Amino acid sequence: MVTVSSREPPRCSICMRYSLSTAENSLVSEREKELEVGGYGVQENARGHQDMEVEPRRRRNVLPKVLGHAQGPRPRPRWVGCANVLACHYNLFLGTIAPLVRRRKDLTPLVERALAGDIIGNFLLTEVGHGLDILNIETTATKVADGFVLNTPHPAAAKSVPSARDAPRARFMPPTTPLCPKIAVVFARLIVDNADHGIHPFLVHTSDAHGMCPGIVSQLLPPRSGTSPLDYAITSFHHVHLPPSAFLGASLDVPRDHHSLLQGYIWRTIVGQVSMSLVALTGMKMTAYLGVLYSLRRCVRGTGPSDVPIMSFRTQQLPLLYTTAIAHVLDAWTPAVLQQFTSADFATPIRRGLAIVYKTTMCRLATQYYREVGERLGAQGTFGHNIISKIELLRNKYALPPPKHGDSLLARHSDAVYSRCADLLGSFTEGHRDEQFNNLVLPQCQRGVLALGCAYAYGCARDAGVPEPMLELFECAAIKQDPSWYSEHGGLPESVFMLKEDHAVHSALPHIREYVDSFGVEASITAPIVSSETWESWVEGLQTYDRIQEETNVSTGTAARNSEHSPSLGPKIEAEGHSLHPDFDVADLD
Repeated sequence: MVTVSSREPPRCSICMRYSLSTAENSLVSEREKELEVGGYGVQENARGHQDMEVEPRRRRNVLPKVLGHAQGPRPRPRWVGCANVLACHYNLFLGTIAPLVRRRKDLTPLVERALAGDIIGNFLLTEVGHGLDILNIETTATKVADGFVLNTPHPAAAKSVPSARDAPRARFMPPTTPLCPKIAVVFARLIVDNADHGIHPFLVHTSDAHGMCPGIVSQLLPPRSGTSPLDYAITSFHHVHLPPSAFLGASLDVPRDHHSLLQGYIWRTIVGQVSMSLVALTGMKMTAYLGVLYSLRRCVRGTGPSDVPIMSFRTQQLPLLYTTAIAHVLDAWTPAVLQQFTSADFATPIRRGLAIVYKTTMCRLATQYYREVGERLGAQGTFGHNIISKIELLRNKYALPPPKHGDSLLARHSDAVYSRCADLLGSFTEGHRDEQFNNLVLPQCQRGVLALGCAYAYGCARDAGVPEPMLELFECAAIKQDPSWYSEHGGLPESVFMLKEDHAVHSALPHIREYVDSFGVEASITAPIVSSETWESWVEGLQTYDRIQEETNVSTGTAARNSEHSPSLGPKIEAEGHSLHPDFDVADLD
């Protein structure tokens, strides 16, 4: 659960609202309680119909820039879970609603309330039985005389995580439980006179200050491991009546192109691929900073007379140096990605392709090195509070911009992977529908996307002046993703690569603290393992169980000592019914 610190209130009213509803055993100051936004009730008439007209409490007329907000000058590690809430609220929900305000003035009060944090928006697209095949979703919105009737025909049509086959690539499970007032853009198949009129978005209030709205069921899923799990849920609708104003689509008529219409509606999901990747980048910076500071202060003693920092060991140096170098290079690539992605000079398919390359590269490298650094933080680093615990290109449907420094080793690798796949595709009699395409080319697509992303990042980082040791380490990290090609075609057999990596490590290691300090994340690191002082202070604040104190509490009738005290453990423990004192001989048990 999200924990609210009484010492540093979050700046975001939406995070505050959400976390106050979900926090358990939290320390919430009186000031933070005063900041909690009061609930609102969805207005319902005698038949339980939802009324979309809501009155604003305060006015805000600026829609935050999603990408800049995701990158953020001061990341808040304890609010990682709220990044999902914010991304959905600002990007997917408001990003879908806001463009309609010019022709739908009735939506203005709703947008203002959402910007003020009075309500939280969700985006319900995928279903239990339909993940990537969103054109086949089965939630229906049937046109009736006074609006629409929204319905989930069977359990597989409920809004949630897709099937296991699609889950790795479509992971968003809308958190719809009634922790606070929520509203959602719900995608449903429009039925008019028993005819399918395509998939369109509808505006639906899912919960108010009193709980779930009539006819809507939210089934809470088990918590997922992580720093701040959310209330992910399966959401179903049971003949929910919606007013005519709930329809957010372009037209009630049968669309000429169902696919293009739906892609236009969900354009903001592409923006989400980039914005959430920026969160992963911030996580890499914090991972590197936390790991380096811990490794420099954590010492072990061998047979010698003095302590040795664990940073002295190559097994500790490698993942930390790689993570630091990758974060520097990807950080240097990011401005170029944002410039291209937001440029009107690039068509939507090209921007979609750029987003795929950026997300694939960022998330693949981030998840790999999150794990490797986390494994080297020891027992102190495994606690949750430490944070860490494609085809269209080949078919020439569009062309992405070439990487800078096209003569680099990484760029040559990217070109080679693409050319090989293109040659294979050209040899198939049935093109991309050939059985051999699925067998031989499809498994190479992610490899090719990652290779292109690494080439993009390396070229931009070199132009941005990233230190040479960082570039060398990033190059080594990229080589490790496809060592067989580099050994066969890049002149880097294993023996040569080992020397190349060793040279890069020796060049970077003396400057490692300088490299991680330049990330500027120190003010946002709250994990206690960064110094001996913060670790000791944190341990002193832990709940303590003391036999002597327990006996005192029993005799006096007082409550157990709370986490504000940290006495040393008592001298006695229980073992098989015997009280063991320091001078007790275990042999006495016989």
